[in-house]
Amino acid sequence: MIKYIEHRTIDKKKWDVCIDSSSNPCMFVYSWYLDVVCENWTALVLNDYEAVFPIAANSKYKINYIYQPFFTRYFGVFTNQKLSEKLVNEFLLAIPEKFKYLEFCLHETNTINNIDFFANEKKYQILDMNDPYPLLYKNFSENSKRNIKKAIKANLIIKYEIAPEKIVALFRETKGNELEVFKEEHYNVLIKLMNACLKQNKGYSYAIYDGDVLCAAAFFMLSNNTFVFLKSGVTDEGKTKGAMHFMFDAFIRENSGRPFFLDFGGSSVENVARFYKNFGAKDCVYLQLNKNRLPKLVQWVKSFKF
Repeated sequence: MIKYIEHRTIDKKKWDVCIDSSSNPCMFVYSWYLDVVCENWTALVLNDYEAVFPIAANSKYKINYIYQPFFTRYFGVFTNQKLSEKLVNEFLLAIPEKFKYLEFCLHETNTINNIDFFANEKKYQILDMNDPYPLLYKNFSENSKRNIKKAIKANLIIKYEIAPEKIVALFRETKGNELEVFKEEHYNVLIKLMNACLKQNKGYSYAIYDGDVLCAAAFFMLSNNTFVFLKSGVTDEGKTKGAMHFMFDAFIRENSGRPFFLDFGGSSVENVARFYKNFGAKDCVYLQLNKNRLPKLVQWVKSFKF
């Protein structure tokens, strides 16, 4: 039986065991990660944590809705049993009726059929790093190779274990301020998330210096056999000297020849996706689901947003 469970009654030990033993374990759905990005997350749970489905919910204008939190790509069904389309459909149908507006994404292993949701395909980019570095490098674009050589010629250097506060500050100064959706609370959550990853021994930071000047920095998370690129910042001078190409090249070189994937975080935005594909990454498709159970009058108000 699938039950809807409030945050305070979730057995997080059993939850994480279920995620660990699933065929599709994912960083975004471990309990400690969810606690950071969505403090009062709830869930659908099958029997004694045989399968789980995290839910991020909130209320606005007295309307309950489901959303996809910042710093997560998707949720979905995770199970230590066989993951089937039928099981995913059953979980979606079990979402309580009290939620009148739903917009969230499903892990790429979750497939659906005959469910009353509007589905939109989205993409991220991922690289299999199992091959030796020379073979991986061979698949880099010529533009990437030129930028890596440019960075080496400029004598850029790599340092490790830079503080999360410095990474977030650089991201904020160079990119974040251009993104209207980012508020003060999101920067605070990002720092907290990086520190939580470090505490779990699942966080890795890279910094690129031009002499004594920080020109790029990035944070990676490790979940099972996948490194996930979380956030980065790069100055204009760093862009000119190929700092981000230099950093990704170093990361790939250091982790090549091992059974790891690099999840670039990715994007359906073509120019962002192209940058990641320059390192040999491939598209991975997943679904964004939307359902509007609001009264027709409210649906009619086009300015209504969550």
